[in-house]
Amino acid sequence: MELNVDEVIERYVGSFGLPQLLQVMLVSFAWVFDSQNTLVTIFTDAQPSSWRCKTSADPSLSSSWCMNNTASGGDGNKGQSASHVCGLAAGSWEWIGGNSASTIAEWYLICHRKFLAAIPTSLFFIGSIIGCAFYGRLTDVWLVRKKTLLLACILTSTTTFLTSLAPNIWVYSLLQFANGFAHSGNGICCLVLSTEVVGRKWQDQVGQYGFFFFTAGVLSLPFIAYHTRTYWRYLYRIISLPPLVYAFLLVSLVSESLCWLLVRGKNKEALEVLQKFAR
Repeated sequence: MELNVDEVIERYVGSFGLPQLLQVMLVSFAWVFDSQNTLVTIFTDAQPSSWRCKTSADPSLSSSWCMNNTASGGDGNKGQSASHVCGLAAGSWEWIGGNSASTIAEWYLICHRKFLAAIPTSLFFIGSIIGCAFYGRLTDVWLVRKKTLLLACILTSTTTFLTSLAPNIWVYSLLQFANGFAHSGNGICCLVLSTEVVGRKWQDQVGQYGFFFFTAGVLSLPFIAYHTRTYWRYLYRIISLPPLVYAFLLVSLVSESLCWLLVRGKNKEALEVLQKFAR
């Protein structure tokens, strides 16, 4: 009598033991990086909340409009709307939070340059779409799922860190495309590696664990962003570290895909994985 993988797990390993739980939790943790890289631009590409007129010894930099026409209603030196600076002389005003608080502040992506602010995020999701197709093919044909996840984590860490070094909006946009491409391999591999090691009755529930970690990543972003609010590049550098650390843990603590090993005729390796979960 032939048994499929699910039947072997349920009969000889158990539907959901401690080793399987550890695999599921560790693999699903990669969703944290997925959510952080997807939503980080909410903070790094945020429009500064307010601006103020500069105090300058150079009369050419002063502006009566800047001093007397603002949106704050009470302070003639400050404004709450970025659109009001479009008619001001360059150098006569400044962002209250500083030019390093966001990409929009640093590269002045306002007024006639406002449309440029949408390019990085658009390219990120285009990269994600292309990356899904690439990783899907890669994990089925050339690399095993564990190695594909390892590659995705390393590339995610690398592209995220490089994004923090972007000198202008164009390089930043290209790196966002690369980051979208890199991170898209996380979800593809995590879902498979977590669900196929448990019994059938647990697979639907285990498949939802990734979304809990995705939410955890979302909730962590405001905390990190608050402490890096004066320099957007620090936020990218901080979230680039966890995927790299995770990659080292992945090598020794996560087991390979059972189905992939069996399809490729690697029965000995598949048996070793089953024995590991049966302990």
